[in-house]
Amino acid sequence: MATEGDIAPAALPQILFVMGKGGVGRSSLAGALAMMFAGRGERVLIMEWTVAEAFAAWFGLPPMEEERGGDWKWMPRPREIAPRVSVFNYRLQEALRGYFVDHLGLDFFYSRVVDGPHLRRLVEAAPGIAEMMFVGQLWWMVELASNEAGLSFDRIVVDAPATGHGASLLDLPSTLSTIGATGLLALEVKRLVKMMADPARVGAVVVSLAEELSLEETLELVPRMTRDLGRPPLAAFVNRSVAGLVRPGGGPVLAGRALSPATRAGLDTVHAELQARVRLEAELRRQLAGLTSLGVFSLPEQLAVRGDTRPRDVIQALAGEVAVHLRASAARPAGETAAVRGLAGSPLAESGLP
Repeated sequence: MATEGDIAPAALPQILFVMGKGGVGRSSLAGALAMMFAGRGERVLIMEWTVAEAFAAWFGLPPMEEERGGDWKWMPRPREIAPRVSVFNYRLQEALRGYFVDHLGLDFFYSRVVDGPHLRRLVEAAPGIAEMMFVGQLWWMVELASNEAGLSFDRIVVDAPATGHGASLLDLPSTLSTIGATGLLALEVKRLVKMMADPARVGAVVVSLAEELSLEETLELVPRMTRDLGRPPLAAFVNRSVAGLVRPGGGPVLAGRALSPATRAGLDTVHAELQARVRLEAELRRQLAGLTSLGVFSLPEQLAVRGDTRPRDVIQALAGEVAVHLRASAARPAGETAAVRGLAGSPLAESGLP
């Protein structure tokens, strides 16, 4: 159940895409959002499109095994990694088998045509096919999975691929409109386009780091997301923020202490790097101000404020940070412009670090 003062579940879409450049913490944020929703009593699915799975190891579990059986023959079932939180790993060939064999019952057509080496290479190379199958599985998860496979989720968090490939998922309606589908395919296309266009069904957030390459890609990604979805991203998250470690206009760390020249030089270098990251974050915030529905939020550098840095505990801490920011956003008076949110009230701001 939602806690008092929490952002209402209805205010967030059923499917939430987490977008961003590779290495910025998309999976960490996806996990944090899932843990936040689960903490409110929701059943949550993390749907990821990745070669190397992360969540099982982060939650202290062995690698996922492909559990098949019963009526759902071809697709591995989602695996629960925490109370009310499950993970499903998307793979194109399994999605094709699931669609043609399990959903349509076209076993012969799949084995003789779709699964042939020539068509398989064509499908893998054709633009938009993998994305359409991915979004098709999302649609199946929310519309049919309960009846066909006994799966039911209140919320789906999509741990999307890195910027370019991930953004193409949001561009799917435009891609599908160019293929001139007819018959059964036209019906499937219509369903997917309708789902992606519904703000109550689908939304997106973007995550970035206060680093030059990440900043540049984020500033390119946000307008593209807005164009492709037909609405702005819900929020932008600056991951591993160090804004709470550097006082505005402050001197080097441990200023005034008696330190050796080598130690002082090392600390001055660290402080200069922190200041550079703070400036980049400020620039990112400035350029994103007003470009998201809810605001720009900082997620503090967990390694600086936590003694225990196990991935699961970091994700749980981030879930608390995300919930704080969303509650603050929900409390904003109606009609107020989306504010840029900082570190006020966060563990990092209250840590006393210089």
